Amino acid sequence: MKRVSMFVIAAVLAAPAFAADDLCTVNLQKLDNRVATETTIADPLKSQVEEAKQQALQAQAAGDLKTCGTHAERALQLLDAPGDDGSGTTR
Repeated sequence: MKRVSMFVIAAVLAAPAFAADDLCTVNLQKLDNRVATETTIADPLKSQVEEAKQQALQAQAAGDLKTCGTHAERALQLLDAPGDDGSGTTR
């Protein structure tokens, strides 16, 4: 019974680390896909998105996956903001 309990505790404690890694990686991939397919990103917005992406990549390289996920998510939100690309639509 102790082995099972230890396994469950280890799994629960490790889950947030895997979630942060997944969030970082998934958001960076989504960001790359969006930037590659968007054709009407205005220059100021493009600069903001690129800056957030670079911050995410730096955090990922430093092993700070939570910050990486946060910056990548912010970049995606910038792309989703209505009207910032001149289209006035959301995705």
